[in-house]
Amino acid sequence: MPHRRIVLPLVVLAMLAAQHAPRSTRELTAAETELPAGLGTFQPVAITPAGQKSIDKGMKWLLGAMRHDGKIGADENYPPDLSCTAMLGLALLAEGNTPYGGPHADELRRVLDAVLSMADALPSGARRPGRTTLVQHKIGLNADRFLAAIFLSEIIGETGEVDGDVRKTLERLVQDISATQGADGTWGDESWAPVLGTVLGWESLRNSASCGMKVDASAELVGQALLKQLRLKLKSQEGWMHDFYKNASSIRVLYSMGYRDDPLYQQSLERTIFTAQKDERPFKEAGGEEYLAFFLVSECLLQSPGGEGVSWYPLVSEGLMKVQNPDGSWTGHHCITNRTFCTAAALLTLQTPNYCLSISNL
Repeated sequence: MPHRRIVLPLVVLAMLAAQHAPRSTRELTAAETELPAGLGTFQPVAITPAGQKSIDKGMKWLLGAMRHDGKIGADENYPPDLSCTAMLGLALLAEGNTPYGGPHADELRRVLDAVLSMADALPSGARRPGRTTLVQHKIGLNADRFLAAIFLSEIIGETGEVDGDVRKTLERLVQDISATQGADGTWGDESWAPVLGTVLGWESLRNSASCGMKVDASAELVGQALLKQLRLKLKSQEGWMHDFYKNASSIRVLYSMGYRDDPLYQQSLERTIFTAQKDERPFKEAGGEEYLAFFLVSECLLQSPGGEGVSWYPLVSEGLMKVQNPDGSWTGHHCITNRTFCTAAALLTLQTPNYCLSISNL
């Protein structure tokens, strides 16, 4: 697993710093389309005025659902939820905010404090099935750990005097996530969408390794497990929900693990794009799993040397805008129905062209 903040050349670090500037002051340069080998290729994809209006409306709703202490529940009247709070933090980072800059820096600082306090209160070691949140029930018992680790690994190094606290909490999360990886590379199958849980587990550790965390787990086993799942799935007939989220979320791992030339990766990519083009259900009947899968695919394809992002982003962004609620939120129609989770995931997808989240782990 690469180390994001250590191995990047100085020229790339300078480019990344420029990418964190507000959109209104930054345009893609020629240099941004030709990164060194292994870092992918930026595609000239822009957020349209209609897309920015949708983002602004969605962000306003999401921040309106946030409590004063930075925590957010599964929906307005639900208790605070670590998974949803971490997703809110990621959406703020994707907008270009830092704890010390951006239009919502104050809100991001409060979200950071909330994630740290909730993550520190989690029990150590393996989790046992019992009372769980909706996100845990659908993605896996470690879903809150996965999302909290992804958020903290994205914000670490930009948190000033609390950076030591961020590192300490992230190290503890990484230890627990690593210790609970199964011998087959997955994080269990007790949830409705265990493949998505495994993908998030992998991404949480890959992100953490990129910022210098010691990870005692196997990324290769994850890739092998997902390839096995895809092979089995191609031989079976599943409903569109299982088929779409498994194909889409697996693309995220296989892309980064060097399986881009594998026929299974190509088939998964083709089926995901074809479904999004020809079938309205992944948008009109989406649950949180689909909204998150849209983002996992987008962050790969917008940097793919194959240029798929040029056609993928307009397709998925227009589909998302069509199903946005009048109040700015997005609703889950099955499984993860939380409006806070779904809205944050949709915003992550729409803001992918900002390139404000890490790229070196792709």
